[in-house]
Amino acid sequence: MELSQKEKEGQEFLLSIYRKFWEDSDFRLELTEDPIKALNKFTGIQAKLPEDKMVVVEDQTNPNHVYLNIPPQPNFDDIELNDDQLEMVAGGVEEALYWDALYAITTNPLDAIKYVMDHE
Repeated sequence: MELSQKEKEGQEFLLSIYRKFWEDSDFRLELTEDPIKALNKFTGIQAKLPEDKMVVVEDQTNPNHVYLNIPPQPNFDDIELNDDQLEMVAGGVEEALYWDALYAITTNPLDAIKYVMDHE
């Protein structure tokens, strides 16, 4: 599945955070202790989360540990599909593509970051 420009930009943004985290011990500490403050400083954008949300950053750089991140259960009532996703669902795609599409719809980290950054 080819990534959209928006998804590529999201990946680059996340990679820039990872690089900074790996290279800068002060940033690593600040990001784990106060993620919003660290991200505001890193991006130059002042973001605020809704009161019922929080950002959790855990240092998962220990190569001797295997980390499993469990995403929240998707709320399918609130999902809005784009035209390509609607076409996949309506067209009856093969099972592997269906699961790829479902994963992309429910776990796009760029949408989560954009949501945080847009809610100042």
